[in-house]
Amino acid sequence: MRFIIASVLGAALASYGCTSADGTATTAVPNADRVSRSVLGVGFERIADVYVDPVDIGELTVDGLDGLGSIDDRISADRLGDLVRLLLDGQVIATFPAPEPDDTGAWSALAVATVGRGRAASPLLQEADAEAIYEAVFDAVAADLDPYSRYVDPDQARQDRAYRDGYGGIGLLIDVNDADEVTIVDVFPEGPAFRAGITILDRIVAVDGVDATGWSLETLGDTLRGPIDTEVTVSLLGGDGQLRIMTLTREKVVPNAVSTVVEGQIGLVRVSRFNAATADHLEEALVELRDRSVPPLRGVVLDLRGNPGGLLDQSVAVADLFMPRGQIIRTSGRHPDSVQEFVTQRGDLIRGLPLVVLVDGRSASGSEVVAAALQDSGRAVVVGSSTFGKGSVQTVTRLPNDGELFLTWSLIYAPSGYTLHRQGVLPTICTSQGINDANQIITLLTRGELDTPITMAPWRMVASENDDALDMLRETCPYQDHEPELDEQVALRLLEQPTVYRQALAAARPATLAQR
Repeated sequence: MRFIIASVLGAALASYGCTSADGTATTAVPNADRVSRSVLGVGFERIADVYVDPVDIGELTVDGLDGLGSIDDRISADRLGDLVRLLLDGQVIATFPAPEPDDTGAWSALAVATVGRGRAASPLLQEADAEAIYEAVFDAVAADLDPYSRYVDPDQARQDRAYRDGYGGIGLLIDVNDADEVTIVDVFPEGPAFRAGITILDRIVAVDGVDATGWSLETLGDTLRGPIDTEVTVSLLGGDGQLRIMTLTREKVVPNAVSTVVEGQIGLVRVSRFNAATADHLEEALVELRDRSVPPLRGVVLDLRGNPGGLLDQSVAVADLFMPRGQIIRTSGRHPDSVQEFVTQRGDLIRGLPLVVLVDGRSASGSEVVAAALQDSGRAVVVGSSTFGKGSVQTVTRLPNDGELFLTWSLIYAPSGYTLHRQGVLPTICTSQGINDANQIITLLTRGELDTPITMAPWRMVASENDDALDMLRETCPYQDHEPELDEQVALRLLEQPTVYRQALAAARPATLAQR
């Protein structure tokens, strides 16, 4: 697709360029920035094609050009009738005929030509590199869309991809202490470093023969990482003071976002985010807990507090590990491919053990998918405070400059029919109402004196568009800092009392059935 768009832009640019002495059409953009033709073109094309709501690409383009004012506040852009104008200190310095409303290629060509004219008039724009221009334009465009559509520069995008999809590395988590020493914080199980016998007692003193003292974490990470199947030599100072030098072969590394601990007969499982291996790591952890806990587990607590989300397919797969049957979520947007239904495929890995999910106001996106699916299906009791309310899906486009454009392309709907957009998930048992005693909260539940999803169902169905309903839900269970032990204590009390646990399940699931 990139080459198709680039060829369209090449033709469109001719109408916005200057003409040289020999009559050859040229653009007003310096040769060093020719890549901007494809960067802006691919970005604009994707916005027009996949964004969740219809867009006016002309309006977005003009607003994006007006964003150049973030580099030089004397520069602005507007549209007057059929003309797009570029202004300096309020005076028009260039005009361009506005293309047809749906001609994305022509609008991106106009943007490139306008940038060129702006650079000719503004020393600040002239000094700005191409990346600064992309950020200024795309940031202004994204401001017209929604809070989750955004542009990410190449450096940050590479880091994000590494954590999201994995990277070539040796399987270490490192830090730099106050003495500028490189300390090993964690060694990933079964990775190259683990197999070589590296432990958290070791310190890295050199990489590929170069002294690592004083290096930044970013430099260290970039040096240790590299293409899969390439080698890196690490010099280590052990806890015994002995120096070891070893050459390791990089492998694909995906950080483990899952940790577990057993308290009594309750398995506590923490998932910090949803990356490319979260479901696999969680499956391994659950099988270990299920088959090797002595005495056998009586229940499981799934802790999603502070989990900002991640990959949608991973959050769906995580919910699937606990649900015996039914719909997990559905998504719907403008693009045909955004309309999807996700249903269970695998069955309940912990074989019906009582399950409590912990959430808070920082639980977002994928965390909300899991919590909503498990609550609506009657599989789990959700405890905590209302979640963040990021009920949308972003598609990620890798641009020709290696940056990324995140665009919202669908909304997420829970099995009961309400959208997670804005409102998030309302816990079955709220712990953020100022009551700091777990036993008292359980008592209020048994008396039927807690607001629950079943009592708030009418508000949930309209809260994404109705501010009054949204405020009502948020006030019912607001996000407030409180002792994290309170959530865990409520969860343990539920799992210790099967009758109360079943009552809590019933406080949410009838709302689901009523909406089907």
